Amino acid sequence: MKIILMRHGKPALENYHAVAARDMVDWIADYDRSEIGTDAATQEAIAAVRDIGLATTSSAPRALTSLAALGKAPASEDTTFREAALPVVRVPLLRLSPFTWAFVFRLLWLCGVTKDSESYAQAKRRSRQAADKLAALASGRDSVLLLGHGFMNRLIARQLLRQGWVEVSKSGSGYWGFAVYEKAE
Repeated sequence: MKIILMRHGKPALENYHAVAARDMVDWIADYDRSEIGTDAATQEAIAAVRDIGLATTSSAPRALTSLAALGKAPASEDTTFREAALPVVRVPLLRLSPFTWAFVFRLLWLCGVTKDSESYAQAKRRSRQAADKLAALASGRDSVLLLGHGFMNRLIARQLLRQGWVEVSKSGSGYWGFAVYEKAE
């Protein structure tokens, strides 16, 4: 049995310059609505999923369009696989790139700041559910692909390792990055 956790392709977003923290609410909403546009899957990603038995994904447009770019249709879409939300913390006067803000907000989130978003503990519980779902999908199949998201894929990977899955290869954690996990039947 094999599970592949793959991150989506690069979202097609407008070129955002430095923004105030309060503007991140709109930027995150744009990111969540974004597809991958013309971002092509890497040859390594295409090869990894060539003979996949079943594909599943979150319901995020960037995940769905990434799966389509691989020439695959989802057997299911599941919100359990969605990315862990970022808390937006108001910081007056400071303007940073959206990706720098995202990094800062993720660090704050890891330190317990939630601001109406799912907590780290809740995301870890959800990652256990996600790993259980993937293991159930893999049962009786040769392989399952989850086309998901960077941080949540990392949390799911930890759960798979705890369940006895073994990471047999990894291509990185950037866009189109993936890791392959295997478990003896």
